[in-house]
Amino acid sequence: MPTLPKFPPRTLALLVVATAVAACSGHSDASADDSAGGAHVSMRSASAPVQALGEGDIRIVASDSGVDLALIGDSISTGLSQHALAKARAATDTATVKGSGFGASLERMVKEKVAGAIGTRMSFPLSAVRDARYENGAIHFDWAGKPVTIFDHSKVNNRPILESFQPDDARRFVDAVNARKKSPPAL
Repeated sequence: MPTLPKFPPRTLALLVVATAVAACSGHSDASADDSAGGAHVSMRSASAPVQALGEGDIRIVASDSGVDLALIGDSISTGLSQHALAKARAATDTATVKGSGFGASLERMVKEKVAGAIGTRMSFPLSAVRDARYENGAIHFDWAGKPVTIFDHSKVNNRPILESFQPDDARRFVDAVNARKKSPPAL
């Protein structure tokens, strides 16, 4: 029976992440209805540029600098923060792979797959939100229809993502969402 090559823990972790990414993202740009039948949730590819903030837009970053939450135009989005993206891109740099054997080839392939997915952002239309509030240490959305569930199982350091922002930042975000609901941007 042939023996399988032993992978360094970092390579094995990247392989697991790449497998999960491959299973979850068959396209670089995708959109689908939220799993609970809620608003239209879309994913923007890693190659798309970071959206600049306009008047009334806001981007807040979680306390650990890992993810952000943004209100840009008529949508709310979340994904890795610029700080986390820079770290992830450095960790997935294929130029750092040593060797030319099977293990090195596999590591390069895994790093390329992960690098292609790390900048993906999920977004949903602001129209899916009736109201936003900051309460008990978390951002809460009151949904205009069926709830968008993209935040339900997303965690940062074992805390729900919507509890992962500094209180002042979270309140500013909620205020911006509610202000935008009252006065949508001109298109």
